[in-house]
Amino acid sequence: MSCSHKCIEAARKYLLWCANEHVEFRIPELKSIASMFNIPIKWIDKPKEDPYVIVEMRCEADAKKLMSRSLLVRSCYELWGEGSTEAELHSNVRSFPAEFMKPHLAPEKTFKVRVEAFNKTLKIADKLAKIEALEYLPFEGHVDLKNADTCLHFIEYYGLDPNSIPTTPYKIFVGRWVAEGQRELIGRFSLKKRHYIGSTSMDAQLAFIMTNLAQVQSGEVVADPFVGTGSILVSAAYWGGHVWGWDIDFLTLHARTKPTRHSQKQRLSCESIASNLEQYGLERHYLDVTVMDNAKPVWRDVPFIDAIITDPPYGIRESTERVGSLKVSRPSSYNQDNTTTTTTTTPHTPYSPSNHYPSKVSYSLSHVFCDLLNFAAIHLIIGGRLVFWLPVFREDYHDGMIPSHPCLELMYNCEQVLTVHSSRRLITLRKIRHPTGEETAIGQVADLTAKFRERFFQASLMTKDERQAIKSQFPRDKRGQGLGYRLEEAKNQTKMVRMDVAAKCEDSVIPVCETTRQKEEINKLNNVKTVSVAMCETSVMTGCEISTLGNNDNNEKAITTNVTTECVTRDESACCRHESSATRNDTLTSLSCTGNQVLHNPDKNPEGELNARVDL
Repeated sequence: MSCSHKCIEAARKYLLWCANEHVEFRIPELKSIASMFNIPIKWIDKPKEDPYVIVEMRCEADAKKLMSRSLLVRSCYELWGEGSTEAELHSNVRSFPAEFMKPHLAPEKTFKVRVEAFNKTLKIADKLAKIEALEYLPFEGHVDLKNADTCLHFIEYYGLDPNSIPTTPYKIFVGRWVAEGQRELIGRFSLKKRHYIGSTSMDAQLAFIMTNLAQVQSGEVVADPFVGTGSILVSAAYWGGHVWGWDIDFLTLHARTKPTRHSQKQRLSCESIASNLEQYGLERHYLDVTVMDNAKPVWRDVPFIDAIITDPPYGIRESTERVGSLKVSRPSSYNQDNTTTTTTTTPHTPYSPSNHYPSKVSYSLSHVFCDLLNFAAIHLIIGGRLVFWLPVFREDYHDGMIPSHPCLELMYNCEQVLTVHSSRRLITLRKIRHPTGEETAIGQVADLTAKFRERFFQASLMTKDERQAIKSQFPRDKRGQGLGYRLEEAKNQTKMVRMDVAAKCEDSVIPVCETTRQKEEINKLNNVKTVSVAMCETSVMTGCEISTLGNNDNNEKAITTNVTTECVTRDESACCRHESSATRNDTLTSLSCTGNQVLHNPDKNPEGELNARVDL
């Protein structure tokens, strides 16, 4: 019987209690799984960084399907009530429809009540008091603390900051446990237990998240063009996909590289990508791996792949190479004295016999992603997904850096912070149509990633002050994750502000004060910055106006700016200081001086014009 026939009642609310990590991947994973199983979901609350999500689904069967694939949701509960206070909570629980409760409170159903708190430890006496407060629920069965049929959870949420725990919880929930997520797969498929790993083997949790974003299902063909040690293939095979991949590194594919485990001196004869799948009983899903250059694929130009999931090399731990060589070409012509006229060095790929390993040349990241997108546009089926990692420098990143192709639609873009200065983004693209004409050769990739390796190692030479400046620009929480998930709030409050100031005198514009870059720290409402502005000795301070044109996307948050005006000319007697404050929002804002001090010679410049420009 289908879910729609079973669930004749209205849609119910479900509480999804999530893992407190990889926050930016949470909603994309849930949306991908729901889309894969055709589960309609209504988001009750706006997604945020709190470790819970409240959604509406048709029935419990849909909730269990969602939990059967999710790695970032710990548990799912049928929400019976919520509130900011216990009085509000119990009022909502009492108003929960009795017909929804009755099947789970029947005499033949055993039950138990469990009290939990996030970010706080509760005493036993407090837990018992909270359980006793639920005595109005009409439980008719017996208590079973080990294998209860109905598990009711009382959950209190005390925020994310362990150094600032409130006396009362921010939110309280009461719900019936429905299903657990797939968090146990993280330990089961841990790289610590894997037969064959390398220096860049993908973490098991991230590999499973990638397969969920790619919507891998049983019987589908999944490819990894930069397969390495095959970690992604293991996760894809677990969901039933038929996996295969290729890589240009012969030694890595055949497990002949130096061991990466600390205590291991040499590779074992049983180590291989195939042995990794055999370790988990997934060998029937293994097709093969091939030594091949992704820049020159050998496959026919027909769509036959359901999903492409890969982690291209960044040039840090693994080199980026392709087949080719730089050799001196033969002279195109000779002079009469048999001397060459021209000798040039051009890329040249010679014919290679079967017993010869072809030489390799550098493979820039721009070309890596260009070739990857072109390959996906040709060989993916309609609706197939391409999931890959894109390394970026956080300071330089903008949406224009995301690789694009006319045949591929951007679905998700999630950030994982690597260091203070760099991160990588998990890009999910979906094929919407087949390429036509020259579209197969177009891959619009920004050039800013071309020298990622050089900039990565140059950044390691930064001073402590430079690192602190970047940390203040891109704050991270204690889990090492960026705070960009707070929608636009954190992004707007951490922009760098640069003010170029000039004071206009009688006939000329005098630049004053060097360009300043002020650091901003996240406050919930007010950020305070100080900008030095100078007036020339012939100008008037009274009634002066500083106009700033900003671009603040968040209309709800205001930023207070303190402006100090002072004279920097040699005539100190003509100097004055004044502070004024104003509010900057998304429109043109005026910062008006309200002082009444006048510099000498006011007649030369009666209007006292002072211009300031703000670049956001």
